[in-house]
Amino acid sequence: MRQQLRPDALYPVGAGDQPLAIIDVRSPLEVARGALPGAHALPLLTDEERHLVGLRYAEAGQEAAVALGWELTGPHLGARVAAWRRVAAQRPTAVVCWRGGLRSALASSLIDLPSAQPVEGGYKAVRRHLTNALPAALARAPLLVLSGLTGAGKTDLLRRLAAAAPALFVLDLEALAQHRGSSFGATDEPQPPQPSFEHAIACALLLHRARAVVVEDESRYVGRRTLPPALLGQMQGAQLVLLEAGLEERVARVFETYVRSPALRHGVAAARAALEAGVLRLRRRLGGPRTTAILGALARAEADWSDLDAHRGWITLLLEQYYDRLYERNRRTLARPVALRGDAEELLAALPALVDALPAHAGDRSAHAGDCPAPAGDCPAPAGDRPAHEHASEGRTT
Repeated sequence: MRQQLRPDALYPVGAGDQPLAIIDVRSPLEVARGALPGAHALPLLTDEERHLVGLRYAEAGQEAAVALGWELTGPHLGARVAAWRRVAAQRPTAVVCWRGGLRSALASSLIDLPSAQPVEGGYKAVRRHLTNALPAALARAPLLVLSGLTGAGKTDLLRRLAAAAPALFVLDLEALAQHRGSSFGATDEPQPPQPSFEHAIACALLLHRARAVVVEDESRYVGRRTLPPALLGQMQGAQLVLLEAGLEERVARVFETYVRSPALRHGVAAARAALEAGVLRLRRRLGGPRTTAILGALARAEADWSDLDAHRGWITLLLEQYYDRLYERNRRTLARPVALRGDAEELLAALPALVDALPAHAGDRSAHAGDCPAPAGDCPAPAGDRPAHEHASEGRTT
Protein backbone atom coordinates (compact mmCIF):
# COMPACT_ATOMS: atom_id res chain seq x y z
CA MET A 1 0.00 0.00 0.00
CA ARG A 2 1.33 3.44 -0.96
CA GLN A 3 2.60 5.47 2.00
CA GLN A 4 0.35 8.37 3.02
CA LEU A 5 1.36 11.93 3.85
CA ARG A 6 0.28 13.57 7.07
CA PRO A 7 -1.99 16.62 6.71
CA ASP A 8 0.63 18.88 8.31
CA ALA A 9 3.14 18.04 5.55
CA LEU A 10 1.38 20.29 3.04
CA TYR A 11 2.06 23.61 4.81
CA PRO A 12 4.99 23.12 7.22
CA VAL A 13 5.63 25.78 9.83
CA GLY A 14 8.24 28.30 8.73
CA ALA A 15 8.88 26.66 5.35
CA GLY A 16 8.52 29.91 3.41
CA ASP A 17 6.96 28.20 0.41
CA GLN A 18 4.87 25.09 -0.06
CA PRO A 19 7.29 22.17 -0.36
CA LEU A 20 4.81 19.94 -2.17
CA ALA A 21 2.69 20.27 -5.25
CA ILE A 22 -0.93 19.45 -4.42
CA ILE A 23 -3.33 17.67 -6.76
CA ASP A 24 -6.95 17.89 -5.65
CA VAL A 25 -8.93 15.12 -7.37
CA ARG A 26 -12.29 16.08 -5.88
CA SER A 27 -15.09 17.08 -8.24
CA PRO A 28 -15.44 20.73 -9.33
CA LEU A 29 -18.46 21.27 -7.08
CA GLU A 30 -16.57 19.99 -4.04
CA VAL A 31 -13.62 22.28 -4.79
CA ALA A 32 -15.96 25.24 -5.31
CA ARG A 33 -17.16 24.80 -1.73
CA GLY A 34 -13.64 24.94 -0.32
CA ALA A 35 -10.18 24.79 -1.91
CA LEU A 36 -6.67 24.29 -0.57
CA PRO A 37 -4.08 27.04 -1.21
CA GLY A 38 -1.85 26.31 -4.17
CA ALA A 39 -3.66 23.14 -5.17
CA HIS A 40 -4.18 22.03 -8.76
CA ALA A 41 -7.86 21.17 -9.17
CA LEU A 42 -7.70 18.13 -11.47
CA PRO A 43 -10.77 15.98 -10.78
CA LEU A 44 -10.95 12.24 -11.14
CA LEU A 45 -14.71 12.51 -11.72
CA THR A 46 -16.79 15.34 -13.11
CA ASP A 47 -19.78 16.51 -11.07
CA GLU A 48 -22.15 14.45 -13.21
CA GLU A 49 -19.94 11.36 -13.06
CA ARG A 50 -19.65 11.64 -9.29
CA HIS A 51 -23.43 12.01 -8.99
CA LEU A 52 -24.05 8.89 -11.04
CA VAL A 53 -21.44 6.88 -9.14
CA GLY A 54 -23.00 7.99 -5.86
CA LEU A 55 -26.42 6.81 -6.99
CA ARG A 56 -24.99 3.43 -8.04
CA TYR A 57 -23.24 3.10 -4.67
CA ALA A 58 -26.52 3.73 -2.83
CA GLU A 59 -28.34 1.23 -5.02
CA ALA A 60 -25.81 -1.59 -5.42
CA GLY A 61 -22.78 -1.01 -3.19
CA GLN A 62 -19.12 -0.13 -3.65
CA GLU A 63 -18.12 -2.77 -6.19
CA ALA A 64 -20.87 -1.71 -8.60
CA ALA A 65 -20.05 1.97 -8.05
CA VAL A 66 -16.36 1.42 -8.82
CA ALA A 67 -17.26 -0.49 -11.97
CA LEU A 68 -19.46 2.38 -13.14
CA GLY A 69 -16.69 4.85 -12.35
CA TRP A 70 -14.28 2.98 -14.61
CA GLU A 71 -16.91 2.87 -17.35
CA LEU A 72 -17.68 6.60 -17.16
CA THR A 73 -14.09 7.79 -16.95
CA GLY A 74 -12.66 5.35 -19.49
CA PRO A 75 -12.76 7.69 -22.52
CA HIS A 76 -11.22 10.55 -20.50
CA LEU A 77 -8.91 8.79 -18.07
CA GLY A 78 -5.77 9.00 -20.22
CA ALA A 79 -5.99 12.79 -20.41
CA ARG A 80 -6.71 13.09 -16.69
CA VAL A 81 -3.76 10.90 -15.72
CA ALA A 82 -1.49 12.83 -18.09
CA ALA A 83 -2.47 16.10 -16.40
CA TRP A 84 -1.69 14.61 -12.97
CA ARG A 85 1.67 13.33 -14.15
CA ARG A 86 2.66 16.73 -15.56
CA VAL A 87 2.26 18.17 -12.07
CA ALA A 88 3.85 15.25 -10.19
CA ALA A 89 6.87 15.14 -12.52
CA GLN A 90 7.96 18.59 -11.34
CA ARG A 91 8.36 17.94 -7.60
CA PRO A 92 7.04 15.80 -4.71
CA THR A 93 3.26 15.81 -4.83
CA ALA A 94 0.39 15.35 -2.39
CA VAL A 95 -2.82 13.86 -3.80
CA VAL A 96 -6.00 14.89 -2.01
CA CYS A 97 -9.60 13.72 -2.18
CA TRP A 98 -12.46 14.32 0.26
CA ARG A 99 -11.49 11.88 3.03
CA GLY A 100 -8.26 10.29 1.83
CA GLY A 101 -10.05 7.27 0.46
CA LEU A 102 -10.47 5.53 -2.84
CA ARG A 103 -10.12 8.51 -5.19
CA SER A 104 -6.73 9.74 -3.95
CA ALA A 105 -5.42 6.17 -3.63
CA LEU A 106 -6.49 5.39 -7.19
CA ALA A 107 -5.10 8.64 -8.59
CA SER A 108 -1.74 8.10 -6.85
CA SER A 109 -1.59 4.59 -8.25
CA LEU A 110 -2.37 5.79 -11.78
CA ILE A 111 0.24 8.56 -11.57
CA ASP A 112 2.69 5.77 -10.73
CA LEU A 113 5.52 7.99 -9.52
CA PRO A 114 7.16 7.53 -6.10
CA SER A 115 6.95 11.29 -5.55
CA ALA A 116 3.10 11.26 -5.62
CA GLN A 117 1.47 10.23 -2.35
CA PRO A 118 -2.10 10.42 -1.04
CA VAL A 119 -2.84 12.51 2.05
CA GLU A 120 -4.10 10.73 5.14
CA GLY A 121 -7.66 11.85 5.84
CA GLY A 122 -7.83 13.94 2.65
CA TYR A 123 -9.24 17.44 2.41
CA LYS A 124 -11.22 17.08 5.64
CA ALA A 125 -8.08 16.31 7.63
CA VAL A 126 -6.10 19.15 6.02
CA ARG A 127 -8.93 21.57 6.80
CA ARG A 128 -9.05 20.36 10.38
CA HIS A 129 -5.30 20.79 10.71
CA LEU A 130 -5.31 24.32 9.29
CA THR A 131 -8.18 25.36 11.54
CA ASN A 132 -6.61 23.95 14.70
CA ALA A 133 -3.11 25.23 13.84
CA LEU A 134 -4.19 28.86 13.45
CA PRO A 135 -3.78 29.94 17.12
CA ALA A 136 -0.23 28.52 17.24
CA ALA A 137 0.54 30.09 13.86
CA LEU A 138 -0.57 33.47 15.22
CA ALA A 139 1.65 32.98 18.27
CA ARG A 140 4.76 32.61 16.11
CA ALA A 141 5.29 36.36 15.69
CA PRO A 142 4.00 39.66 17.09
CA LEU A 143 1.00 41.10 15.26
CA LEU A 144 0.71 44.74 14.26
CA VAL A 145 -2.52 46.27 12.95
CA LEU A 146 -2.32 49.02 10.35
CA SER A 147 -5.15 51.43 11.05
CA GLY A 148 -6.27 54.85 9.85
CA LEU A 149 -9.18 56.80 8.48
CA THR A 150 -10.95 55.76 5.30
CA GLY A 151 -8.96 56.81 2.24
CA ALA A 152 -5.67 57.17 4.12
CA GLY A 153 -4.07 54.57 1.83
CA LYS A 154 -3.66 51.58 4.14
CA THR A 155 -3.89 49.00 1.36
CA ASP A 156 -1.35 50.89 -0.75
CA LEU A 157 1.04 51.08 2.21
CA LEU A 158 0.65 47.37 2.95
CA ARG A 159 1.71 46.50 -0.57
CA ARG A 160 4.71 48.81 -0.34
CA LEU A 161 5.69 47.20 2.97
CA ALA A 162 5.60 43.75 1.40
CA ALA A 163 8.43 44.83 -0.89
CA ALA A 164 10.32 47.18 1.44
CA ALA A 165 10.33 45.41 4.82
CA PRO A 166 11.44 41.75 4.54
CA ALA A 167 11.32 41.24 8.32
CA LEU A 168 7.61 42.08 8.25
CA PHE A 169 5.10 39.63 6.80
CA VAL A 170 2.08 41.36 5.23
CA LEU A 171 -1.15 39.42 5.67
CA ASP A 172 -3.34 41.05 3.03
CA LEU A 173 -6.83 40.04 4.11
CA GLU A 174 -8.55 42.10 1.43
CA ALA A 175 -6.56 40.38 -1.31
CA LEU A 176 -7.37 36.97 0.16
CA ALA A 177 -11.07 37.88 0.50
CA GLN A 178 -11.30 39.60 -2.92
CA HIS A 179 -13.04 42.53 -1.23
CA ARG A 180 -12.02 45.96 0.09
CA GLY A 181 -14.07 45.47 3.22
CA SER A 182 -16.69 48.23 3.08
CA SER A 183 -20.14 48.62 1.56
CA PHE A 184 -18.37 49.82 -1.60
CA GLY A 185 -15.62 47.19 -1.47
CA ALA A 186 -16.68 44.62 -4.07
CA THR A 187 -13.98 43.91 -6.66
CA ASP A 188 -14.21 42.55 -10.18
CA GLU A 189 -13.60 39.02 -8.85
CA PRO A 190 -16.09 36.95 -6.81
CA GLN A 191 -15.23 36.30 -3.19
CA PRO A 192 -13.84 32.85 -2.37
CA PRO A 193 -15.87 30.43 -0.27
CA GLN A 194 -15.46 30.87 3.48
CA PRO A 195 -13.37 27.69 3.91
CA SER A 196 -10.98 28.78 1.14
CA PHE A 197 -10.55 32.19 2.83
CA GLU A 198 -9.80 30.53 6.18
CA HIS A 199 -7.33 28.09 4.58
CA ALA A 200 -5.45 30.91 2.84
CA ILE A 201 -5.06 32.82 6.12
CA ALA A 202 -3.83 29.79 8.06
CA CYS A 203 -1.47 28.72 5.28
CA ALA A 204 0.11 32.19 5.07
CA LEU A 205 0.60 32.41 8.83
CA LEU A 206 2.11 28.92 9.00
CA LEU A 207 4.57 29.29 6.12
CA HIS A 208 6.02 32.77 6.66
CA ARG A 209 9.50 33.31 8.11
CA ALA A 210 9.17 36.96 9.13
CA ARG A 211 9.95 38.63 12.43
CA ALA A 212 6.47 40.15 12.76
CA VAL A 213 3.12 40.21 10.96
CA VAL A 214 1.17 43.28 9.89
CA VAL A 215 -2.48 43.24 8.89
CA GLU A 216 -4.91 45.96 7.87
CA ASP A 217 -7.57 46.85 10.41
CA GLU A 218 -10.80 45.02 9.62
CA SER A 219 -14.07 44.27 11.32
CA ARG A 220 -15.37 40.74 11.71
CA TYR A 221 -16.48 40.72 8.07
CA VAL A 222 -14.56 41.41 4.87
CA GLY A 223 -17.47 41.64 2.49
CA ARG A 224 -19.32 38.38 3.10
CA ARG A 225 -16.30 36.53 4.42
CA THR A 226 -15.79 36.19 8.17
CA LEU A 227 -12.44 36.51 9.93
CA PRO A 228 -11.48 33.46 11.99
CA PRO A 229 -12.20 34.23 15.67
CA ALA A 230 -8.58 33.58 16.70
CA LEU A 231 -7.30 36.16 14.23
CA LEU A 232 -9.99 38.71 15.05
CA GLY A 233 -9.26 38.38 18.76
CA GLN A 234 -5.55 38.98 18.20
CA MET A 235 -6.26 42.00 16.03
CA GLN A 236 -8.55 43.56 18.60
CA GLY A 237 -5.79 43.48 21.20
CA ALA A 238 -2.77 44.24 19.00
CA GLN A 239 -0.65 47.37 18.82
CA LEU A 240 -1.63 49.85 16.12
CA VAL A 241 0.43 51.41 13.39
CA LEU A 242 -1.60 54.52 12.61
CA LEU A 243 -1.47 55.90 9.08
CA GLU A 244 -2.29 59.60 8.93
CA ALA A 245 -3.46 61.52 5.88
CA GLY A 246 -5.24 64.84 5.30
CA LEU A 247 -8.83 65.10 4.12
CA GLU A 248 -7.96 66.27 0.60
CA GLU A 249 -5.61 63.34 0.07
CA ARG A 250 -8.25 60.94 1.32
CA VAL A 251 -10.98 62.41 -0.90
CA ALA A 252 -8.70 62.14 -3.93
CA ARG A 253 -7.88 58.50 -3.14
CA VAL A 254 -11.53 57.53 -2.66
CA PHE A 255 -12.34 59.26 -5.96
CA GLU A 256 -9.64 57.35 -7.83
CA THR A 257 -10.43 53.97 -6.28
CA TYR A 258 -14.22 53.97 -6.28
CA VAL A 259 -15.25 56.52 -8.93
CA ARG A 260 -12.74 57.05 -11.71
CA SER A 261 -11.05 53.62 -11.97
CA PRO A 262 -14.30 51.59 -12.04
CA ALA A 263 -15.67 53.90 -14.73
CA LEU A 264 -12.58 53.33 -16.87
CA ARG A 265 -13.00 49.56 -16.53
CA HIS A 266 -16.78 49.20 -16.78
CA GLY A 267 -18.26 52.52 -17.90
CA VAL A 268 -19.83 55.41 -16.01
CA ALA A 269 -23.29 53.84 -15.76
CA ALA A 270 -21.95 50.70 -14.08
CA ALA A 271 -19.71 52.70 -11.74
CA ARG A 272 -22.59 54.94 -10.71
CA ALA A 273 -24.91 51.96 -10.18
CA ALA A 274 -22.35 50.25 -7.93
CA LEU A 275 -21.92 53.40 -5.83
CA GLU A 276 -25.66 53.90 -5.53
CA ALA A 277 -26.07 50.29 -4.40
CA GLY A 278 -23.41 50.83 -1.76
CA VAL A 279 -25.11 53.98 -0.50
CA LEU A 280 -28.46 52.24 -0.30
CA ARG A 281 -26.92 49.43 1.75
CA LEU A 282 -25.97 52.13 4.27
CA ARG A 283 -29.34 53.89 4.23
CA ARG A 284 -30.30 52.93 7.78
CA ARG A 285 -27.00 54.17 9.16
CA LEU A 286 -26.72 57.27 7.00
CA GLY A 287 -30.32 58.32 7.51
CA GLY A 288 -32.74 59.51 4.86
CA PRO A 289 -31.47 63.09 4.29
CA ARG A 290 -27.82 62.13 3.84
CA THR A 291 -28.72 59.16 1.64
CA THR A 292 -30.85 61.39 -0.58
CA ALA A 293 -28.10 64.03 -0.74
CA ILE A 294 -25.45 61.53 -1.84
CA LEU A 295 -27.69 59.89 -4.44
CA GLY A 296 -28.58 63.30 -5.83
CA ALA A 297 -24.90 64.29 -6.00
CA LEU A 298 -24.07 61.09 -7.91
CA ALA A 299 -26.81 61.82 -10.43
CA ARG A 300 -25.56 65.37 -10.97
CA ALA A 301 -21.96 64.21 -11.32
CA GLU A 302 -22.62 61.78 -14.16
CA ALA A 303 -21.98 64.35 -16.89
CA ASP A 304 -18.56 65.23 -15.39
CA TRP A 305 -17.76 61.83 -13.92
CA SER A 306 -13.98 62.06 -14.29
CA ASP A 307 -13.80 65.46 -12.60
CA LEU A 308 -12.88 65.20 -8.92
CA ASP A 309 -14.66 68.48 -8.17
CA ALA A 310 -17.97 66.96 -9.30
CA HIS A 311 -17.66 64.33 -6.54
CA ARG A 312 -15.84 66.20 -3.80
CA GLY A 313 -18.98 67.17 -1.89
CA TRP A 314 -20.56 63.75 -1.48
CA ILE A 315 -17.24 62.02 -0.80
CA THR A 316 -16.45 64.57 1.92
CA LEU A 317 -19.91 64.12 3.43
CA LEU A 318 -19.55 60.34 3.46
CA LEU A 319 -16.11 60.49 5.04
CA GLU A 320 -16.74 63.14 7.68
CA GLN A 321 -20.28 62.28 8.65
CA TYR A 322 -20.14 58.50 8.47
CA TYR A 323 -16.80 56.72 8.12
CA ASP A 324 -14.75 59.07 10.33
CA ARG A 325 -17.34 58.86 13.09
CA LEU A 326 -17.46 55.08 12.80
CA TYR A 327 -13.66 54.91 12.99
CA GLU A 328 -13.55 57.11 16.08
CA ARG A 329 -16.22 55.07 17.82
CA ASN A 330 -14.34 51.83 17.13
CA ARG A 331 -11.07 53.41 18.27
CA ARG A 332 -12.59 54.41 21.61
CA THR A 333 -14.25 51.01 22.08
CA LEU A 334 -11.11 48.92 21.51
CA ALA A 335 -8.64 51.40 23.07
CA ARG A 336 -5.64 49.70 21.44
CA PRO A 337 -2.15 51.13 22.06
CA VAL A 338 -0.55 53.07 19.22
CA ALA A 339 3.00 51.86 18.60
CA LEU A 340 3.71 54.18 15.69
CA ARG A 341 1.96 56.93 13.79
CA GLY A 342 2.76 59.08 10.77
CA ASP A 343 2.24 59.43 7.06
CA ALA A 344 3.15 56.67 4.62
CA GLU A 345 6.78 57.71 4.15
CA GLU A 346 7.34 58.12 7.88
CA LEU A 347 5.90 54.69 8.60
CA LEU A 348 7.95 53.05 5.88
CA ALA A 349 11.09 54.55 7.42
CA ALA A 350 10.25 53.75 11.04
CA LEU A 351 8.67 50.30 10.87
CA PRO A 352 11.91 48.27 10.53
CA ALA A 353 13.21 49.65 13.84
CA LEU A 354 9.86 48.98 15.51
CA VAL A 355 9.89 45.38 14.29
CA ASP A 356 13.42 44.85 15.60
CA ALA A 357 12.36 46.13 19.02
CA LEU A 358 9.32 43.86 19.36
CA PRO A 359 9.66 41.04 21.91
CA ALA A 360 10.03 37.52 20.54
CA HIS A 361 7.00 35.30 20.96
CA ALA A 362 7.17 31.85 22.51
CA GLY A 363 6.14 30.49 19.14
CA ASP A 364 9.36 31.83 17.62
CA ARG A 365 11.35 29.37 19.72
CA SER A 366 9.17 26.30 19.22
CA ALA A 367 7.39 26.63 15.89
CA HIS A 368 9.76 25.91 13.02
CA ALA A 369 9.95 23.73 9.96
CA GLY A 370 10.00 20.12 11.04
CA ASP A 371 7.78 20.56 14.09
CA CYS A 372 5.11 17.89 14.08
CA PRO A 373 1.72 18.75 15.60
CA ALA A 374 -0.72 16.13 16.81
CA PRO A 375 -2.25 13.87 14.15
CA ALA A 376 -5.30 15.42 12.58
CA GLY A 377 -7.43 12.59 13.84
CA ASP A 378 -6.73 13.69 17.42
CA CYS A 379 -8.40 17.06 16.85
CA PRO A 380 -12.11 17.95 16.79
CA ALA A 381 -13.80 19.06 13.58
CA PRO A 382 -13.58 22.83 13.03
CA ALA A 383 -16.63 24.94 13.60
CA GLY A 384 -15.98 26.43 10.16
CA ASP A 385 -17.33 23.27 8.53
CA ARG A 386 -20.77 24.56 9.43
CA PRO A 387 -22.39 26.97 6.95
CA ALA A 388 -20.59 30.31 6.98
CA HIS A 389 -22.28 33.53 7.98
CA GLU A 390 -23.36 35.55 4.95
CA HIS A 391 -23.62 39.04 6.38
CA ALA A 392 -21.72 42.15 5.42
CA SER A 393 -20.46 44.67 7.96
CA GLU A 394 -19.42 48.28 7.97
CA GLY A 395 -17.32 48.08 11.11
CA ARG A 396 -14.06 48.87 9.29
CA THR A 397 -12.63 51.53 7.05
CA THR A 398 -11.17 51.35 3.60
